Amino acid sequence: MSMLCLNIRSSNLILNMKSFQGKADPNMPEPSGQGKYIAPSCNLKVTPATVKIDSTASREVVGLYTDSAFSKKMAERGEKALSAGIARRMQEGREVMENGALTDALGDISRRNMLPKQKQLAIVSMPAPKITVTPAHIEGTIDPGISQIKLTAGKYKLDFEPAKVDISVKQYASIKMWVTQGHCDTYA
Repeated sequence: MSMLCLNIRSSNLILNMKSFQGKADPNMPEPSGQGKYIAPSCNLKVTPATVKIDSTASREVVGLYTDSAFSKKMAERGEKALSAGIARRMQEGREVMENGALTDALGDISRRNMLPKQKQLAIVSMPAPKITVTPAHIEGTIDPGISQIKLTAGKYKLDFEPAKVDISVKQYASIKMWVTQGHCDTYA
């Protein structure tokens, strides 16, 4: 008994595609013009306005100093702190020398130095910045010149052909099946 063989042959869909680019052909004759022109002339001298704003005092109230002002302030503060420190140490030294053996003078001095310093809050008004404005000055004359122009406008024309795409089927998809007896068909 011979065996039956199922033979199958398939083909895919094949499309043809052809594209045509669109075309646009603009055509515009140039406009023309005739005229008389004498350029304006200007014999002006302009001195621009100047504004000077000195906000040094306002900035120093909120703690924003220039480098030199900050250095000067810190030098003064350091001098005062140095003088106050020397005076305090001399007073503490005298106190220890006079009462050191009889009292706990060193302990009292240490306790006083450990107490937090009293802070003060001062409310001051902020000074307004000094603003100096020098207005602008214009001196001289202006000649407006002459400008007479007669225009002839161009006419715009556009020839347009849209793009196209042609699609066609070159080969349709298909499946063919057949049976052979005892062998496979080489055509499959």
